[in-house]
Amino acid sequence: MKIKKTAATILLAYLAVSLPVFGAEVNLPVAKNLSSHGVTQAELNGLDAVMLQAIQQGKIRGCSYLVAHKGEIVYRKAHGAFTTGEQVFLASVSKPFAASVLMVLVEQGKVKLKDPVEKYLPEFKGIRVKGSQSPARSMTIRHVLSHMAGFWGNKGITREKMGLIRNFSQTLEESVLGMAKHQLQCEPGTKWIYSGSGYCVAGRVAEAALGDQSFEKVAQDALFRPLGMNNTTYAPTAERPFILVGGSLRSTLDDMAVFGQMHLDDGVYNGKQILSKASVTEQRRLQIPEERFRAPGLGWHRGSPDKDGLADLLLISGATGPNFQVDRRRQTVTVFLVRSNLKNVLKIFGDLNQRVEQMFPVANDR
Repeated sequence: MKIKKTAATILLAYLAVSLPVFGAEVNLPVAKNLSSHGVTQAELNGLDAVMLQAIQQGKIRGCSYLVAHKGEIVYRKAHGAFTTGEQVFLASVSKPFAASVLMVLVEQGKVKLKDPVEKYLPEFKGIRVKGSQSPARSMTIRHVLSHMAGFWGNKGITREKMGLIRNFSQTLEESVLGMAKHQLQCEPGTKWIYSGSGYCVAGRVAEAALGDQSFEKVAQDALFRPLGMNNTTYAPTAERPFILVGGSLRSTLDDMAVFGQMHLDDGVYNGKQILSKASVTEQRRLQIPEERFRAPGLGWHRGSPDKDGLADLLLISGATGPNFQVDRRRQTVTVFLVRSNLKNVLKIFGDLNQRVEQMFPVANDR
């Protein structure tokens, strides 16, 4: 009997150190009284109609949609070949999550937004702009998080450059080392070019700043576990170790709703300050010289700036079809998940979001 107890103890000890540690999962509560949110069941049924029509017309095989208002879920459904618990590849919707991870590191004093990338990644020291004989000005962590670092875009590039963000058999470190061998398109801080490369560099900075931890571990420890987002992961494997920091995250309706609500409530979720209000505010702030719709914040696209220039609407879509919005004026979070391509579903989530806007009108809308 004593031997059996000892063996059991050893087994439990092994499991304790080898299995992933998850945070306490606390999803948004479901609204018990729709009338307290000023919405009717008939209005919500209209959301069903939009999705069902798209499926019947053969545009998609299935999808899901979640609407939270003032911290409670008023709608959460899936239709067709899809479930509400589906874990979906987010593509560019990964970016606000990644940027928030970096903001946690800023708060911890591990990095600063103004830090030059070369402080952590010396391979970028002396990098030049195409056609220049002199080193470029230093790119900063803020630059890489706002697509202002001077990197090439994701379209019309060489196969070699595309491989740096599409070859999942490489490591993130190998990818970024390859990026540092190429010249920049423009001086950092001078031009906005939407680029997956910059976010890879940001993720690699985080790894280096924490002693070469995997960005998966950095993200889990800094943000996902504290929020109880147990179904959100980059899911690297031995065969496919690459983490496309701004593009390969996987998540679910409920996890995304939690993250969105945390941003809506200035970094607080379930009574705990996950991100400081200052960090959330910084992500809402304009990161390019001139304001425009969908102008970049840190991780998010921005809309409806308030009198202080801070975005009241945070939004982002991904190439595989997901759409994510946090609307401060309406106090709503919406999540649309699908497996398709963005062009194919633009009208679908556009119609859904428009219906939500009509359900929760804004007084004196700007």
